[in-house]
Amino acid sequence: MQNEFDLIIQGGLAVSSKGISRLDIGVRKGVIAKLAPRLSASDGVDLMDATGKYIFPGLIDVHVHPVYVDTIEDCSILGAFGGITTMIHYAYARPGMELARTAEEFIEKGTQTSYTDFAIHGAMFDPENQIKDIAKCIELGVKSFKMFMTYAKLGWMTDDYYLAKAMDVISGLGGLAMVHAEDGLAIDYLEDKYRHRPQKEVFLKVRPGVLEADATFRALSLAEVMGCPLYIVHVSSARALPLLREARERGQRVYTETCPQYLCLTDEILQEKGPLAKIGPPLRTREDNQALWDALKAGVIDVIASDHAPKDKKINDDFFEAPFGSPSSETMLNVTYQRGVNEGRVDLCTLVKSMSETPAKIFGLYPRKGTIKEGSDADLVVFDQARKHTIGKATQHSNAPYTLYEGFECLGAPTLVMQRGRVIVDGSEFKGKKGEAAFLPVEIISGLL
Repeated sequence: MQNEFDLIIQGGLAVSSKGISRLDIGVRKGVIAKLAPRLSASDGVDLMDATGKYIFPGLIDVHVHPVYVDTIEDCSILGAFGGITTMIHYAYARPGMELARTAEEFIEKGTQTSYTDFAIHGAMFDPENQIKDIAKCIELGVKSFKMFMTYAKLGWMTDDYYLAKAMDVISGLGGLAMVHAEDGLAIDYLEDKYRHRPQKEVFLKVRPGVLEADATFRALSLAEVMGCPLYIVHVSSARALPLLREARERGQRVYTETCPQYLCLTDEILQEKGPLAKIGPPLRTREDNQALWDALKAGVIDVIASDHAPKDKKINDDFFEAPFGSPSSETMLNVTYQRGVNEGRVDLCTLVKSMSETPAKIFGLYPRKGTIKEGSDADLVVFDQARKHTIGKATQHSNAPYTLYEGFECLGAPTLVMQRGRVIVDGSEFKGKKGEAAFLPVEIISGLL
């Protein structure tokens, strides 16, 4: 007689957006087959004791850049150590590159090298010439498209004409527009104005929150006119939050993301670590941190994602010439759990919802991903809330030569991570296998969450 289960995880505390329940989880053929307070096992069924530990649905990091010192393969490994079982990577189509061909190459590379399941966003650095590829990307299962409202000097900025045109096309094809919302030309002027000053000292002055708020307002306005669903990445400023709240209240389809660095770090870290902490938007103030935590609790912020953009930077590099970005994916859960749950800023269910259920819903992966339900993929994280540890570069798996959280003390960490019923991380040991990752075509939800 065939066993009902391949594995039973016993005694864990399953976490969802609705609450925490003591459940046994029966897994068969990579899927959650049954949930019950007690499950009995026949001979030959593997048993896993998770008594008293939290069980999270595998995290979904929807903001990953595998184009710097970490590849798609590297990101899947380091992400797994942070409890992430699904990533959505940005396929960078820089000026002169074809967007659809770039997306195809990322899908191919991910299928060959990723250890965990993945999806793809299109990143348009040259919308004037890349908009024509959006329809082909939609056919590939790539339905979310990012544009930059900043970085004009780098030649990456999308002006309002092509932002509007792209939104119009994306809306007509059932996709999702994504924007990095900062006023690029005003920032470039301020950068020139303060060029004679020590750059790290004026970094926040050059990129004030009001210019993030203004770009947010323009993006919301264009999306409303074009009838296009909008996703605003890495919200960092308290000034932007009332605009987002008002858009939601009038029924606009806008989804919002912040990142652990904007919840947990401030400009003080930039002053200490210089170019290592040079990211865009910038690290801001403690007041901005708290406003974002409050917005997460209130549902104004939907998603926590990493913006993992690891660069080979040194603390003594020239600040102005240093690139933007830092490693963030592997530490995402640990630091937000510590600052958010342990320090009383947010409840555990809201935190897990923002990194699992909500991103799965926005990008059409729910209920296969993002939840612990019968029929869902057995993407599971066993989290030991009593495990004390200190983050440092020596504990991380990124190829970046630093972490912004050096010396950060945490209580609570993943101890086992499973994808589709297979253990890929067990303590400090990685057990994943290449060739088992699946590319996940995205589907954009039709209404608000």
